Amino acid sequence: MIKVTVDFDRCDANGTCAALMPDVFRIGDEGLLEQLTTEVDPGREAELEEVIMCCPVGAIARG
Repeated sequence: MIKVTVDFDRCDANGTCAALMPDVFRIGDEGLLEQLTTEVDPGREAELEEVIMCCPVGAIARG
């Protein structure tokens, strides 16, 4: 499994990650990012890399 971390101090909850990997991230009722899991299957590495590249504030990383 690939560990996924979110720096919630940097996150601006723009929702890009939630749109790309909705089973890993979502925007909660209060408009804040929620991380639904801290690991993803190695077969989804390309998806995770896209999420990392698309985060405008660099808040998401491989752990």
